[in-house]
Amino acid sequence: MRPFGRLSVLSMAALVLLGSGSGPVMAQEGAFAFEARGGRVFPIRSFRGGEGEWAGKTGAGASFGMGFTFPFPGPFGIFLGFGQRRFGCRGAICADRAEWVSTGFDVALRLVLGDRRMRPWLKGGFHSHRFEVTLLGEGGVPIETHSEGGSGFEIGGGLLIAIAERMSLSPGIHYGFGEVPFPGRRALRLEYVVADLGLVLGF
Repeated sequence: MRPFGRLSVLSMAALVLLGSGSGPVMAQEGAFAFEARGGRVFPIRSFRGGEGEWAGKTGAGASFGMGFTFPFPGPFGIFLGFGQRRFGCRGAICADRAEWVSTGFDVALRLVLGDRRMRPWLKGGFHSHRFEVTLLGEGGVPIETHSEGGSGFEIGGGLLIAIAERMSLSPGIHYGFGEVPFPGRRALRLEYVVADLGLVLGF
């Protein structure tokens, strides 16, 4: 199944969950909410961009993110954020201890359901990628390599667990995919899962 096909399936699942929910629906936290997240990112498969061009394996790494949610009336909100995904770089093209470091911005729609201490949430939208990595050039010379931008999508879900007034812990899982162009090479295609924990503060 292609990535856009997966996105369609996940979107349908979100609509089914929304339609099957019962009970009152609570708005987003306060006038706006700040969220900080940290966890691990796991590539679903090694990055790929053409035969022989991206030889080697891709490993798990750290994931960080932060952002703000600005509410619509009801359970929906617009999320604007910034994040970094760090993947292990293994193989003949990678310098010693090199990492694929993706830094980017998020624009997403966030949905919170329910009015209890534990509330499910869903989030999906655009995620940009700008990759940096140290690769080995001719003669094994390390070369700092940067992408020419990049784009993708992320969709995920989890729980908001209230621990104080307008303060919640937010465990979640996100699925992401994208395409990142590099100068002189085919675009790097990526697919990954993020498992992380957030702290959400309402204002």
